[in-house]
Amino acid sequence: MMLRGYRDSDLPLLSGDWLPGELLGLPVPGRPPLAEPARVPAPRDPAEDGATGEDDELCVVPGAGFVRLAAVDWVHRRARLEIGLRPGAEGGAEPLLKAALDHAFRALNLRRVFGWVTPAVPLPSGLPRDALLRDAGLAPEADVPRALWLDGRPVARQIWGATRHG
Repeated sequence: MMLRGYRDSDLPLLSGDWLPGELLGLPVPGRPPLAEPARVPAPRDPAEDGATGEDDELCVVPGAGFVRLAAVDWVHRRARLEIGLRPGAEGGAEPLLKAALDHAFRALNLRRVFGWVTPAVPLPSGLPRDALLRDAGLAPEADVPRALWLDGRPVARQIWGATRHG
């Protein structure tokens, strides 16, 4: 799967029915039709007034989804990974994760990539979450109980990550 840089025409790919900030942003089955879609901000010019100073790398797969490496720390060479896939593109989750990790480690020369996973949110079509993440090269790092308020109750989240050695 080939990633390419974000263009203004890719803006529709940056919103959808996934949980915001998820490592594996897939459409959530049974999401209420009136629920506000998750949105990822379009990249800003660092020269703009009010820029936060955080570096984000945003790539897209035309028609399928996006990869965002958020809060890139260039000194310690790490970043938080988020992906978002459009409905119907769920089958591309593993290749997209692999392409995202390859881009992070080879093109950006990062050493560590991590992301949040919410096990309480079901994946579409019964996709095996843990196997999908492990096959892409990620490993569970931590469980955070009661980390998120979801559907009227606190739910646990996990941190999954990958580290490049050498």
